[in-house]
Amino acid sequence: MKIPRQQQEDAFPNGELLREIAELRELVSRGKDGGKRQLEEAIKEAAGTPFARQIQLITIPRKCTLPKFPSVFDGSTCAIHHIKTYSLALLQYENNDAVLCKYFPASLAGEALKWFDGFHEGSINLFEKLQILFLGQYMSSSMKKHGIEKSFSLRRRINESLRDMTNRWRTLSNEMAGRVDERNLILSFINALFPTDLLFTQIFKIKDRITMTELREY
Repeated sequence: MKIPRQQQEDAFPNGELLREIAELRELVSRGKDGGKRQLEEAIKEAAGTPFARQIQLITIPRKCTLPKFPSVFDGSTCAIHHIKTYSLALLQYENNDAVLCKYFPASLAGEALKWFDGFHEGSINLFEKLQILFLGQYMSSSMKKHGIEKSFSLRRRINESLRDMTNRWRTLSNEMAGRVDERNLILSFINALFPTDLLFTQIFKIKDRITMTELREY
């Protein structure tokens, strides 16, 4: 007669160990099932593409090989220049949306490639749409970054009057309107002053409360 498992475990000094081994086997079994499901989900996600079905179904011409791009775009360089370079590299396929769309991810890296991977499946049906989204994303980022860098490059010159420096800041603020937020413009003014300026001390104390309108009155 077969001894029940519980009695079999209790009959030996290492019955507790046997129970632990059985529990471990069960966990491993569950892990395998869960791992299999995760793998299936990962494969499905990897197979997904932001390109619409009409783009997916078009076969790349056999003679069309992936060009060697002078550089890949990672979000830190000029987006317009990248589009121009990419389009020139595939100039003979300028009317072939499938080629232009399918090869575009190969010209991206880093943060830009993550941006591309974030598109919903089947959401891109034309290269023109992809191009507009790309430029909309990275032109604004580039302009904002350039605007902040330019604003914080302002410095009061040696022997320059405070009035002259303030006028230069006002001109710069008007130029950067819409590209740099008011808080950064205020900080750029403070940053431009000499630490020994009395105005620096006065404004620094209220830098978190002062508004552009108030600052322009100084």
